[in-house]
Amino acid sequence: MPARLIIKYLGGLKTVAVIVQRDVSSVSRWHDFIPAKHQQKLLTYARDHGIDLRPEDFFYPERLQSLMQEQRSPLSKICKSRGVDHTGETLQH
Repeated sequence: MPARLIIKYLGGLKTVAVIVQRDVSSVSRWHDFIPAKHQQKLLTYARDHGIDLRPEDFFYPERLQSLMQEQRSPLSKICKSRGVDHTGETLQH
């Protein structure tokens, strides 16, 4: 699970594939953990781009989950006020 969360946090499969110089299909197979040989590349990319990614995030995803929830919250509130959920579906009233 930490792998998928970090991939999403960094911008998705394509972005991470470019960072680690692998094809998208290889990155998509990282279900639980990101291979150690790629973790430093991702940490360096995050640091260089002002993204708050830490070594412990590769093993304990709770901090990232919280950060992503905070980032999503304002948009979710706007969507709900317009009668749309975060997936774009119209809410039932």
